[in-house]
Amino acid sequence: MLLPPTLQSFRAQSLRGHLALETLRTGSGNGHLLSELIQVLYVAWYLQEAGFGSADSALYAHAEQALERSAARGQANDTWALDSDEALALQRLLALHDEQLLQTPLNTMREVHKRLARFAQSDRPTPWPKLIETE
Repeated sequence: MLLPPTLQSFRAQSLRGHLALETLRTGSGNGHLLSELIQVLYVAWYLQEAGFGSADSALYAHAEQALERSAARGQANDTWALDSDEALALQRLLALHDEQLLQTPLNTMREVHKRLARFAQSDRPTPWPKLIETE
């Protein structure tokens, strides 16, 4: 429980996020794939709070806004896609998350997923305080 995930487990987790991003980038996505990236966003935040990885709050704000815009488009006209700027923000998030996954012990991942489950049952819009506004 104190060791990071196996290489096979890391690859599986990483691949899910990268495939979701690539599928949405090509305009062939769906709400499930967008949810996969939302989960990556929240888990990355909780992992950073636990001391794994370091990113400026702007990274989270940009990724959050990209996902919100994509979700709005998807719900409005069933077009599940990311534009190039949105995809770039999420690519940066996935790079951070890959680093986190490689170094985070399994017991910490278990705790992070428990926090995520508690958050999902709350009425809070995000697991963090209001992040900085971007243009």
